[in-house]
Amino acid sequence: MFDPGMSMNAQVTNIVKAANFHLINISRARRFLTTEATKLAIHALVTSRLDYCNGILIGISNRLLTQLQYIQPTSARLITNRRKFDSITSELIQLHWLPVKQRIDFKILLLVYKALHNQTPGEITNMLQVNIRQRRLRSSCSSSHPLVEPHTSCVSFAERSFSVYDPKIWNKLPEYIKDSSYEIFKSLLKAHLFHEAYQQ
Repeated sequence: MFDPGMSMNAQVTNIVKAANFHLINISRARRFLTTEATKLAIHALVTSRLDYCNGILIGISNRLLTQLQYIQPTSARLITNRRKFDSITSELIQLHWLPVKQRIDFKILLLVYKALHNQTPGEITNMLQVNIRQRRLRSSCSSSHPLVEPHTSCVSFAERSFSVYDPKIWNKLPEYIKDSSYEIFKSLLKAHLFHEAYQQ
């Protein structure tokens, strides 16, 4: 859902409204559900909404991120039967849930990895450039090379684009993660973002 200013306010509002609707219904049935059944219900009806097309949420405001992030503690409290104002950080760590910001970066970095290995349409691959000789990825594809970080004066929109935002977060990844096979990359990337979020 696009708003006139492309702030993604309408999209976030829609996600939060739908998530809260399902959380209320799950809370009403919680006493009849096991912990595992509650996890499954929340994954199917709530967290899946946080992940659906979340790549379009690059660079949204902290206010919108906070609205989305609030869904996770509420979900974790339902699963663990915690009260509304109980601290929930340890439970979020135990559930191994990436915060919303890191979930967005995870999705984007998977797409970058695929682009670097020619597993995406050319239109996506050609949005990125390898730093060596400034050549297009399709003719110079290597995950070990840093990506060119385009400079832009249009902070409001250009900084949120795939071709500008993605090289910045890709270049910050450790080399051992970028050089791994896809399945190992996914596992190492999640562990890296999880550590970054909770500083464990």
